[in-house]
Amino acid sequence: MTDEQPKATSRAESIGDVEHIRDIIFGAQMREYEQQFQNARRDLERLQREIDGLADRLADQDSSQNKKLQDLRREMRKADDGLRHELRETSQKLTDEKVDRAVLGELFIELGTHLKEGGSIGDLLRGLGGLEQD
Repeated sequence: MTDEQPKATSRAESIGDVEHIRDIIFGAQMREYEQQFQNARRDLERLQREIDGLADRLADQDSSQNKKLQDLRREMRKADDGLRHELRETSQKLTDEKVDRAVLGELFIELGTHLKEGGSIGDLLRGLGGLEQD
């Protein structure tokens, strides 16, 4: 055992010496690489936070745009319904107020006959006024 102890100690010292030599030779480079890796890691984490923030903003804007689109659709539907209602009312009013062609033709025939027989328009109008009072 005594032979093995000096060998183990010698081996440990030689490994320690190799580590010390490696640190002397590559230590500055390794520290520089480690610093670069830490900087890159920090940059990646910062970029990831920015991406997450942008994704949240985009989701908020998407939600806002969808709400505005629904509001516009609702307004357009309401305006369309209003225009349709107004068109129906106008159509109904025109239907109620228009003169029937047959009635108008009969009126012209009666007017023509009355004038042909020597009557005046004033007499015809008084006659129509009397009919309206009945």
